[in-house]
Amino acid sequence: MNQTITECAQQVLAGENLQRGQIDRLVSAAGQDFDDLLYWSNQIRQQYFGNKIRLCSIVPGRLGGCNQDCAFCAQSARYNTHVDKTPQTLTDDEILAAAAEAKRNGVPHFGIVYSGRAVTEAELVRLERLIAKITREMGLGMCAALGIINADQARRLAAAGLTRYNHNLETSERHFGRIVTTHMYADRVAAVRAAQSAGLGICAGGIFGIGETEADRIDMALSLRDLSVDTVPMNFLHPIPGTPLGDTPPLSPREILTIIALYRFILPRTNLKVAGGRTLNLRDLQSWIFKAGATSILTGNYLTTAGRSAQDDLQMLHDLGMETF
Repeated sequence: MNQTITECAQQVLAGENLQRGQIDRLVSAAGQDFDDLLYWSNQIRQQYFGNKIRLCSIVPGRLGGCNQDCAFCAQSARYNTHVDKTPQTLTDDEILAAAAEAKRNGVPHFGIVYSGRAVTEAELVRLERLIAKITREMGLGMCAALGIINADQARRLAAAGLTRYNHNLETSERHFGRIVTTHMYADRVAAVRAAQSAGLGICAGGIFGIGETEADRIDMALSLRDLSVDTVPMNFLHPIPGTPLGDTPPLSPREILTIIALYRFILPRTNLKVAGGRTLNLRDLQSWIFKAGATSILTGNYLTTAGRSAQDDLQMLHDLGMETF
C-alpha cells in the first residue's frame, strides 16, 4: 500500500487532524494510488459513521430571478437560461405537499431553498409558520437556505423549529471573486456564524469543477473545518447553457471520487453530502461515493436540474447494506 496514504489514514483514525503539508503530500499520493485512497477513505467513514447514510430532499421555495451573479447558477437573472427571470414562489400548499412527499418516500430531512441574496421580513414570517407546521405535524428535520441572514433572523428560525442552516462557501476565498462579484466571501462566512450563534447546525460546502485548483479545494476544506460545520454538501458542476460556465467540461467520475475521498481525510467526523451533479457526472459509479467516504445524499430533484428518485436511492442503499438516518 502507498505509505503516504496509509500514514495519513492511520493518523486520522487515531483522532488527529491532518495539517496542510500532510494534505499536500496526500493529494500527490492520491494521483498515484487511487485504490489505496478509496480503501482508507472507506475505513475512515466506517469508523466515524458506520454504515449510516443521511437522506435529504429539498424544495425551491423561490426559484429564479436572483439578482446575484454566481457564474454557475441557472437562477441568476443576469443570464439567459432555461429558468424564468421572474421569481417563482411556491404557495404554502405546494411546499407542504413537497414535505409530505419526502415523508412518504422515507426521507427524514427536508429543506426549503430560496433564490436571491436574502429574504424579506414578510417571507421570514411565512417561513417561520411553515417550518413550525412541518416539524410539528410531519416530524421532519428542517433545513433552510435563505441567503445571507443575521443573528436575529437565525434565532427566529431556530425558535420555529429549524435545525440546520445551509449556506455554501462555494469555493476558496482566493477563487471566490472569479465566480461571484455581487457579494463577498466574508458575507457568506458571517451568515454561517450568525446561524451558529443561534445553535443551528451548519450545512456549508461548495461546488467543484468551476475552474478551481487543487489548492482551492483544500483551502475550502480547511475553512469548513475551521468553521466547525457539521455537514458539507459537495456539488459537482452541471454546466447550464447561458451561464458563464455553461461550456465547462464536467469532471470525470474518478476525479469526483478522489475529491470526496480527500475531504473524508480532511473532515473525518463531518457529514459529507453528495448533492448537485451526482447523476450527470458519476453515471454508473454513483454507489462508489460511499466507498470514497460520503455519508449523505440529496435525493429527488434538485433546484434546476433533475436528480434520482428517492425510491432508486433507497434501493441502492438497501443493496449496499446501508441504513438511513
